[in-house]
Amino acid sequence: MKNFKLFILIFLVATLTLSNFSNVVASDLNDFASLPAAPKSPVIKGKVLNNTFSKVTLKLAYGNNTTSYGEAVIDKDGNFELKSTVKDNDIYILSFAEKQNFLIVLAPDEVIEVVIDAENLREIPSVSGSKSMSFAKEMTKELVESQKLLDSVNHALQTDKNQIYFHGFSQNFSRYYQTNTDVSKKMVETAQQIDSLKSYTDKYCPNGKVAAKTMNDFSYYANRILHSLTESYAAAEVFNQTSYAIYDFKNQRINSNPEFFRDVDQYLNLVDEMKKEINNSYRPFVDRASQLLASRDSMVFNGTFDKKSNKAYWCNQVAALVNNNYHQTQKNKASFEKNVNTSIQQGRSVYTQSQNIISGIVQQYQTMYNQESEKNSQILQNLIKQNKDDIAVLMFLDNFPREKHAALHNEVVKALYAKYPNHQLVKERYAIETSPATATSVGAIAPDLAFPDPDGNIRKLSDLRGKVVLLDFWASWCRPCRGENPHVVAMYQKYHDKGFEVFSVSLDRDKESWKRAIAADGLVWPNHVSDLKYWSSEAARTYGVSSIPSTFLLDQNGRIIAKNLRGEALTKALQQIFGN
Repeated sequence: MKNFKLFILIFLVATLTLSNFSNVVASDLNDFASLPAAPKSPVIKGKVLNNTFSKVTLKLAYGNNTTSYGEAVIDKDGNFELKSTVKDNDIYILSFAEKQNFLIVLAPDEVIEVVIDAENLREIPSVSGSKSMSFAKEMTKELVESQKLLDSVNHALQTDKNQIYFHGFSQNFSRYYQTNTDVSKKMVETAQQIDSLKSYTDKYCPNGKVAAKTMNDFSYYANRILHSLTESYAAAEVFNQTSYAIYDFKNQRINSNPEFFRDVDQYLNLVDEMKKEINNSYRPFVDRASQLLASRDSMVFNGTFDKKSNKAYWCNQVAALVNNNYHQTQKNKASFEKNVNTSIQQGRSVYTQSQNIISGIVQQYQTMYNQESEKNSQILQNLIKQNKDDIAVLMFLDNFPREKHAALHNEVVKALYAKYPNHQLVKERYAIETSPATATSVGAIAPDLAFPDPDGNIRKLSDLRGKVVLLDFWASWCRPCRGENPHVVAMYQKYHDKGFEVFSVSLDRDKESWKRAIAADGLVWPNHVSDLKYWSSEAARTYGVSSIPSTFLLDQNGRIIAKNLRGEALTKALQQIFGN
């Protein structure tokens, strides 16, 4: 009996032991099953269209890391299968040759099937197996559409008949106008030389004959002036003949802008009138002057000009030219000079009008492009925002420059940092976004502030959304601040009813001094805050304030629209917002 009881006891113990062992094993097996499986090696199954490559290597897309994360041979049909050692979700490149790379986002466990075009490695013909790459494909497609839009608008502009005509007109008219301006100036010079010759003739040949004692002087001056006036006229004649031979602005006009062509005709008619005046009033005088110069040159060449009779004869011929023909050059001189000035003004006006017409045509296409581009831009930005915590966003974010899209950058980078706090590129961008210089740059949403007022109540900057706010850093001990306060008070009184508020942050350390300064300067707005930490002020640190007074002007959405406005600059800014 004792032996039986002992057996039963041993059996129970054994049963319990086995039962416990079984439970432990089951428990361990369950725990083992609940452990995360080791990540599989990601695989890229690729198809290269228009292939000229023999192999492909996977590398990190940034930095100086040359580590290979996998390599594969590309077969004759352009197919490859690359098994990677990638352990982090990141941006990589499929490198086919020197500077021949395809950007790809890859994460552990992914099996990506992708089609790549060797002739255009910037586009993604087809991809599956990756949310990030599907996003990248959609972004790339929209960017390509944006470029196509720009190209189509440029093509339409370049082939626009009006643009082509007025561009050619403007170029040719510029030369024509300059030519006629030069002609006019040369003719004015010619007229001035004729006037000078008349003065010397009156002085040295008062009776139409040169005196023997002044003959040499008159000969010298007459020769010099005749050379000058014939040279001026010759230059004008060359300009004149050339311009009329090359340019024709009266035929083959485009059927638009009748007012413009009316002004063109006025200018051309004035030029024709001036040309007639040149031929009628100045050509006979200049032709005779050229003959006299040729006669003198012949005598000088033969050595006979110094003979008194010859020189006297020549001088008297010059006097005869002046006395017989000068009145002809004077008949319409005043009107000619007036026409010269008028033609210069009219020609400049025609050229300016042609430039304005071209600018108007270009602006039409620019407006068309801007409207479509804005739609495309919104699509792209919405795609980025919808995928803002996807590392692939870094491939596209810089298509929107930060200085114009600060809010977008801020939103995306903070979302990325929440998911990838240790990622090199994300950390770098996050440091920029959270630096005071960036966080408080013009265009950024002003960082919120929440500090106690003199009564201990917490006042928040964000509570003033919907108002235009002057965020003013100052202190009771700051003389320039106190000097500026009366102007801020005046602006507050003038624009408060229109939606203007002041949020004053004091860098004081003594509450009583702060309160006395508020009362003494009549700073009647309620939003006064301070942590009384002097230059260790948390608000000053947030805004990167290192000197006072320092101001930030915020719009109704809390966006910083201007910095450090004081005096007249603040007045002008508020006038633009609220009016006078």
